[in-house]
Amino acid sequence: MSDATVRRRPGIVTFVVVLVYIVGIADIAIGILTIFLRYLPETTSAGITLPVTLLGAGMILFGLLQVALASGVARGSRASRLGTTIVLLAGLALDLADLAIGGDGDWSGVVTQLIACVLVIVPLWVGPGRRYFARTAPTSR
Repeated sequence: MSDATVRRRPGIVTFVVVLVYIVGIADIAIGILTIFLRYLPETTSAGITLPVTLLGAGMILFGLLQVALASGVARGSRASRLGTTIVLLAGLALDLADLAIGGDGDWSGVVTQLIACVLVIVPLWVGPGRRYFARTAPTSR
C-alpha cells in the first residue's frame, strides 16, 4: 500500500473548471468567427483585415490559455489557480478601462466580468476550494 493520499476535488471546484472550460471554448469559437469577418466587404474596403485577423488570433490564444488554466485547476495546480485569478482580474480591469475610455456608459461588460470573477475566484480561494489547493504536510516515517 502507498502512503500517498488521494485528494478528491470538491464539487465547487469542478463547477469552476467546467465554467472556465466553457468560457475558453467560447472564446476560441468567437475568435474563429472574428477571423472570418476579414472576408466581409466592409472589412476589406475599410482596410482593416489585418487588425481583425490579429484580434481573432488573440481571442483564440486567450481561449487556449483559459482551457490550459482550467486543466491545471482540475489537477489542483496552485499556479493555475493564481493564473486563472490574474486572467479574470485583468479582464475586469480591461472592462473598467473600456468603460472609462469609451464613455458610452455601457456597464454590461463590467457587470458580466464581475459576475464571472465572483463565480470563479471566490470558490477557488475560500472554503473547500482553498483546502483543495492547500499544501499537504509531508508524512514522516
